[in-house]
Amino acid sequence: MSNVFPAILAGVAVFIIYLVLSAGSATPGDGILIWSSAELVIGLILSIITGLICRKLWNGKSYRMANPLRWLLLIVYIIPFLIELIIANLTVASKIITGRNIRPGIVKLTPSMKTDGGALLLSASITYQPGTATVDVNDETRELYVHCLDAGEDAKGVMPADKIFAKINLAKWIRRITE
Repeated sequence: MSNVFPAILAGVAVFIIYLVLSAGSATPGDGILIWSSAELVIGLILSIITGLICRKLWNGKSYRMANPLRWLLLIVYIIPFLIELIIANLTVASKIITGRNIRPGIVKLTPSMKTDGGALLLSASITYQPGTATVDVNDETRELYVHCLDAGEDAKGVMPADKIFAKINLAKWIRRITE
């Protein structure tokens, strides 16, 4: 019975995301507001299944990610992430064209994230950047091992999380969202 509330929270969150992604699917005469009836039924069924599978997302006594302000911060996070993504694309294109500063290697990132959600969001944000990929995560310390296109002089070095991005400290944003 203790897993019911987390399952409901996860299901509601998934259903809201589904509604946003499927908006405008209604045809004239068949639908509720801007969603078709079939889309709503399918979305509800998938949300229930996903809620049951992901009920451990909100485990224990901490429901910090159920706070709507954190979801708003997550949406706002898209702006600095896209800025970093554009800068990373231009940097990788420049490195490929000129052939300079290409020293691939794996570095250990010490993000000091307190939650698994923070480590997951940081790992995904790094992997979406061209020229980088998160290859491993230490489960106890949440340290990330990242393959970089330019690992610097010491390819086995330890790097703080704010140095992996060009202009904006995305790790700080992620801490605001998840901790």
